[in-house]
Amino acid sequence: MNEEKVTTKDVLKIIAVSGIVAASMIIPTVPMAAGAVYKAWKNFNKKDIGRIIKRLEKQEMISYQEKDGKIIFEITEKGKHRLLEYDFENLDIKKKKLDGKWRLVIFDIPEDKKVSRDAFRKKLLQMEFIRLQDSVFATCYPCKKEIDFLVHYFGISDFITLIKVDQIERGEKLIFKKILMDD
Repeated sequence: MNEEKVTTKDVLKIIAVSGIVAASMIIPTVPMAAGAVYKAWKNFNKKDIGRIIKRLEKQEMISYQEKDGKIIFEITEKGKHRLLEYDFENLDIKKKKLDGKWRLVIFDIPEDKKVSRDAFRKKLLQMEFIRLQDSVFATCYPCKKEIDFLVHYFGISDFITLIKVDQIERGEKLIFKKILMDD
């Protein structure tokens, strides 16, 4: 059998998605999930999984307890934050289908959240949003989930407005042409 290398990110994502897992199988003294989780992990090195689970518990990113002969894994707030960091790095909107609408992201983030404001702005540019003004960005791709994720990640949801419009009167053709040329 060909085993794949398992990463901390893999283990956290599987635990986060699985939530509660039943265990009758032991990986170096650490209970492991059966069923769906076993299928997800069946190609990974079992010793690595056990080692990562132990490390995640020690770092307080997951917890587990036995209940009715089953092991229940739970991802902690610290583990959820780590998952957000992984997702943040891979966040992109370009893979989505155009629907003829424009999304405007408008924000007024206070000075005491300057670090979050600058990081949010930088991430929008990295995701190839078009900067119309310092606090107004546009894209022609659906992006609600990505913006929701970012505002939660940065803790700035009270300061962001996402608007979907049919057209942008000023410079729309130039903006659209630039987006198409970048693809």
